[in-house]
Amino acid sequence: MLYVNKNLFTSEDIAQVQRHISQMLPKIQITGHIIAAALRDPVEIIALVKEVIHAEGSILLMNGDTPKEQAVQSAQEAGCRVLFHGSLQEGSYPLTGRTQNDIPSLLQFSSGTTGKPKVIRRSWHHVEREIAHYNEALQSDSAEQPIVLVPVSHSFGLITGVLSAIERGAVPTVVTDKNPKFAAHLIQNTPTSIVYAVPYLFHILQSITKNSISFHKAVSSGAPLTGALFEKMKNCTQHVYQQYGCSELGCIAIGEDPVSHTDVGTPLKHLKVEVDGSEKEPGEIIAYMDDYSVHTRDAGWNNAEGRLQLAGRLDDLINVTGLKVIPYEIEQVLFGVDGVEEAVVYKSRHKVWGEAVKAMVVASPHISPEMLKQHCMERLPNYKVPSSIDVVKEIPKTAAGKISRKLLAEQY
Repeated sequence: MLYVNKNLFTSEDIAQVQRHISQMLPKIQITGHIIAAALRDPVEIIALVKEVIHAEGSILLMNGDTPKEQAVQSAQEAGCRVLFHGSLQEGSYPLTGRTQNDIPSLLQFSSGTTGKPKVIRRSWHHVEREIAHYNEALQSDSAEQPIVLVPVSHSFGLITGVLSAIERGAVPTVVTDKNPKFAAHLIQNTPTSIVYAVPYLFHILQSITKNSISFHKAVSSGAPLTGALFEKMKNCTQHVYQQYGCSELGCIAIGEDPVSHTDVGTPLKHLKVEVDGSEKEPGEIIAYMDDYSVHTRDAGWNNAEGRLQLAGRLDDLINVTGLKVIPYEIEQVLFGVDGVEEAVVYKSRHKVWGEAVKAMVVASPHISPEMLKQHCMERLPNYKVPSSIDVVKEIPKTAAGKISRKLLAEQY
């Protein structure tokens, strides 16, 4: 069972959608093939995932707002047999791809924040292992009610938000209502909720409720919480969790009650993580599952207690005259200014220094770029002080609600 906004869907409701799918697409057309889906309805997505697993096939999940032409092209390139776009009621679109997939898998595109998105494949067996070890680490039970504010077309929402909850007997609520006041009201009226969201959404919820919202448990993923938001979340949440993962492995680590905004806890039991770095010089995080290794291109270190700390992307490090600058360090200084709501630091080209530091900030009307720069000069070495700071109404984000420093560096 699950809710979508206020509507309850029973196991039989989902099974009925599965039967409808099997009538449109017999098992023989799924087994050994890749089915593409860019659907908006969470119930249709979950039913299609269940039917594909049952038929020993693979599924490529895309965001439900993906334009049809782009979805067709992406599905075609991935070797998919058919595409479901928009809604199951529109039927399936046949494709020329006939790739035989020996290992039934979940396929998704990487975020694309550091280059062209690529197809990532994870076997259903690996997904099952993730769910089992994730639930062991989360230590939740069926009485707690997950509220999923992120799309179930993404593994954060689908696997750790919905499928893990169903596995432990909980009844998740998937929120598709775009009005954040609906989510805020739902959270306030669900005393045993576990809220799954990205930092930006937690920030929105704090803003519209004027910091009066309270959470039972909150699970944040997609990027580390900022220092200011982390402190706010600690003050209004019984238990804060930071979750860290990648497309290739799903959830890698989760940390209950992190000691800082960089703290993402300890790896799930089926994974091993190595990182050769320190707070001053973060190193690359490398994750291992059995004989498979993933060089994440994320920068971090282990603290004295052995908990993994996340500093951001290695590609985001800024080289100023040979000196390395970590964006999150400067962002925390900017968040130290009362009235700063959002801040991002990124690189730009400089004809003398090679690279320079830039910043984009959302702040109260009384805050000026000059005030922010002076604040940084009093707290940072000269080479870390942003050469320019833009105060804007909104920081551009990707379709998934993430800030891409790479895109900012290219466009600004």
